[in-house]
Amino acid sequence: MKKRFLWAFAVGAVAVALVVTGQFFVARRSAPPVSFAEVQAKYSDGSRQIEVAGVNVNYRDEGNGPALVLLHGSFGSLRMFDDMVHELGDGFRTIRYDQPPSGLSGAVPPEFSLTSEAFLREFLDRLGVGSVALLGTSSGGIIAYRFAATYPERVRAVILSNIPPSAPVDNAGARARLPLKLRWSMGTCVKARPFSRTCWRDFLFSYFERRQRVTEALVTEYYDLNRRPGAYEFTSMTAIMRDDAEVRGFLGAVKAPTQLIWGMLDPVLPPATLELLAARLTSTTVRVDKLDDVNHYPPLEAPEEVAQLTRQFLGELEIGSRPALSVH
Repeated sequence: MKKRFLWAFAVGAVAVALVVTGQFFVARRSAPPVSFAEVQAKYSDGSRQIEVAGVNVNYRDEGNGPALVLLHGSFGSLRMFDDMVHELGDGFRTIRYDQPPSGLSGAVPPEFSLTSEAFLREFLDRLGVGSVALLGTSSGGIIAYRFAATYPERVRAVILSNIPPSAPVDNAGARARLPLKLRWSMGTCVKARPFSRTCWRDFLFSYFERRQRVTEALVTEYYDLNRRPGAYEFTSMTAIMRDDAEVRGFLGAVKAPTQLIWGMLDPVLPPATLELLAARLTSTTVRVDKLDDVNHYPPLEAPEEVAQLTRQFLGELEIGSRPALSVH
């Protein structure tokens, strides 16, 4: 009797394990694609369209005052700054755009060759904007420091939030620092694109400490916008650095006053990378602001604090005491 019970228990346990394993993989299989028209209809509220160098760009240009350009990271969109822009309040002209071909911006032609910083210059010229402050988070910070290094006469200040200070980024090490369940999940998800809704939820959980901010609306937004055609395409504008000497060269050429706003619980860019970034900014003054309970995306996870620190830094520089330059 006892043997029969143990045998039945073992069979039941195996069956449960198979079901759970099956559910795990089914929830992380490739998601169906979605048309550009569908995501545009769902997410275009409040944004505008402009053609830059032959590429259609989705952007928002809001408020009055000195120009502050907000640059999102990989897989994100201009929407990641919604709460931060709200918290900034009056006093700034905030400009943000979906880096093509992400978000609601158009496809990039195969022959396209502009770099991310050259494209940003063209975009600002089309808007008639001259001098700006820049805030970039994650890979968006790469665009910020490249632009600041290449066009120093147009940059009044730079704010970098959890950006890679070297190349290549240690993504494998970052995944190893995740909790076991999330490590297994992301290891499975990277083999199946477009990501499923479960994969995007786990992705966001991996990079948020304040997990109450990972709402179903946010998960759905990442899920939808990253299933559109071309969402994973690499172009000449893709903000990825592979040559560490080139990274050092750009960072060393940044002359505008620079603020580093850092989520200290970031598995991708732990505190040591903040120290390295500060050390490589050799041609400017650097202010460091640490957020002890924040992860990889401070403007998205802690918009109130980031907005406050941004206002403080730019206020200390008296940005806004005179109008920004215009391009005619």
